[in-house]
Amino acid sequence: MDNAINLSHITLGVCYYPEHWPESMWRDDLRRMKEYGIEVVRVAEFAWNKFEPREGEYTFDFFDRFMNLAQEEGLQVIFCTPTATAPVWMSHKYPEILNADIDGNRIHPGLRRQTSLNSPVYLDFSAKITEQLARHYSGYPNLIGWQLDNEINCEKDVYYSEGDHIAYRQYLKDKYGTLDRLNEAMGTAFWNQTYTDWDEVFLTRRTNFPGETNPHMQLEEKRFVSDSAIRFLKLQADIIKRYRRADQFITTNGLYHHLDYHKLTNDVLDFITYDNYPNFAHETSIEPGETNGLEDRNASYRLMYTRSISPVFGIMEQQAGGGGWNFRIAQAMPKPGQMRLWSWQAIAHGADFISYFRWRTCTFGTEMYWYGLNNYSNRPNRRLCELSQINEERKKLAGLSGARYVAETALMLDYDNEWDGEHDVWHGACSHASNDAWFCCLQKRHIPLDMVYLSDDTALADLLHYKHIIYPHGAILTEKRAALLRDYVNNGGTLILGCLTGYKTETGTCRMAPVPGPLAELCGVEVHDFTALSKFDAPEQIIWEGRTASAPIYNEILTPTDGAPVGYFRNNYYDGAPAIVHKATGKGQAYYVGSAFAEDTAALVSDMAGIQTPLGLGNVLALPETVELAVREKAGTRYVFLLNYQDSPAKITLQKPMKELLSGQTLQGACEIDGYGCLVFEWEA
Repeated sequence: MDNAINLSHITLGVCYYPEHWPESMWRDDLRRMKEYGIEVVRVAEFAWNKFEPREGEYTFDFFDRFMNLAQEEGLQVIFCTPTATAPVWMSHKYPEILNADIDGNRIHPGLRRQTSLNSPVYLDFSAKITEQLARHYSGYPNLIGWQLDNEINCEKDVYYSEGDHIAYRQYLKDKYGTLDRLNEAMGTAFWNQTYTDWDEVFLTRRTNFPGETNPHMQLEEKRFVSDSAIRFLKLQADIIKRYRRADQFITTNGLYHHLDYHKLTNDVLDFITYDNYPNFAHETSIEPGETNGLEDRNASYRLMYTRSISPVFGIMEQQAGGGGWNFRIAQAMPKPGQMRLWSWQAIAHGADFISYFRWRTCTFGTEMYWYGLNNYSNRPNRRLCELSQINEERKKLAGLSGARYVAETALMLDYDNEWDGEHDVWHGACSHASNDAWFCCLQKRHIPLDMVYLSDDTALADLLHYKHIIYPHGAILTEKRAALLRDYVNNGGTLILGCLTGYKTETGTCRMAPVPGPLAELCGVEVHDFTALSKFDAPEQIIWEGRTASAPIYNEILTPTDGAPVGYFRNNYYDGAPAIVHKATGKGQAYYVGSAFAEDTAALVSDMAGIQTPLGLGNVLALPETVELAVREKAGTRYVFLLNYQDSPAKITLQKPMKELLSGQTLQGACEIDGYGCLVFEWEA
């Protein structure tokens, strides 16, 4: 399943809230949007009261007037289901719809996302409002698609209302069938947790360490939350599909925790859209010395995640101004050029739709400091000037829409280990550090990187697209997924693994076998000694062909079986012991690294495994680390994006003439990219 957005050209949109403004402003707003190149308006995600001001009383006059006016002005509309925040009348009359904290205290109105995804009452109200809107608005010729809910699992990604506890019990009954099977799978014999009645089973409740309980139950809880969110959105999608035209898409926005977005998109959506706020990197509360140094460039990691779900996608909310609620996440205003840079960053990674948040800064409410394209004054400003520039530039890339991102290397992740790692300071800490290290390393080396999420539905063809796959810490690894990785190597792939691979089963319990469990034969190695590294240990190192790199967090002293040691430890009691083992199998090869990865570790292993800039571009472009390289390809045409995240010009060298599409110039030799600038080249190998 492709799950890609399908647009004829790079399209600009904006988030608009008719309910926040006098109707006398609407027409002027829409006309000005068109002047800046905006073609699509998203509406209604928080407007439930406008459709159902009292229970069972539906009215459409307000948004009918807006839709008719938008049609007159030639603007297309994405319509939202407004289920992210329930009307106050509903929670007042039916308090059982409200989510609760871990102690069972209800989460009341005043902000947003206060409802439970498993309340039968709320599910019924959500289905009814969705049906009313789908029936009424699907016929509008300018309605091009539907957004389900808004940023599901944002603010709250755990659910502890009474309805959630009841639904969780049913989820476990359906999955395990009997209490005996549940007890066995969840290891309840430990600390006397055995269940003897289903009514004894709950989601996480307060313990001596709030938020922590049986780790295997917590993993199941995350799976349950994901299933609940998917079921909630599927309820709405199934209704809309009965009314929508064939040309109207269904999507949702944001990427938040405890949700399998790949399953969601495969089962429910046409494609995913992301809410892209690179300026979170510049929150006023952040200490620069505590970051990886990439700042707003880190948004490329989340764009990579988005692209793993939909190879060509949309941005439903693209940052246009400084962000912040009245009580948190205060940010600096984007510097001149950054709004344009972030837009091209998203496009470079596969976005064909860029919708800015928001048209005008709201003058009231929690987000009155979340600045949009227009300030309160509604007068021209530099952000609008940048929007005009983006509009003119995107017209010069008429053939770009539908182009696919080009990468020969992939970072492999999976939801089981992501969720299990939240409560596991061993492999969870390794994964956080290693994923960041590989991203930073390959960004600075100008090696485009994809992300692949491993699941039981992953096909071998999905993996063979890549020469190299890096799976840093796949602690939970089923036999089926291990067999797929073996097939990948046998068919010519290079697989790079880190410590703590394969030691857990699907429920998060530990195997009674040496690490790396089901991949031991593929890697030609077993682990018989291991240790976490404390602050009292000297910094551990790996030595390879005279080079030294870090071996952080956790070390495994490797015992090769039929693999060849190629790197060795230094600085601890296991000095000289194998740290990296290599084994060739079939047409491919595997590297097992007995530590987590720091950035220099990733660089060393990259060189060892031959990871390089693709398409021969490394021989053509000389780039500083501060410039990101991205490539999209369509019908034999390659678009090479160079993005400068610094405020000063970046010096680059082109070894051969290349046509730069935004300026129309052909460049060669020593060149510069302006501070916060972007160049886009056409490239023929």
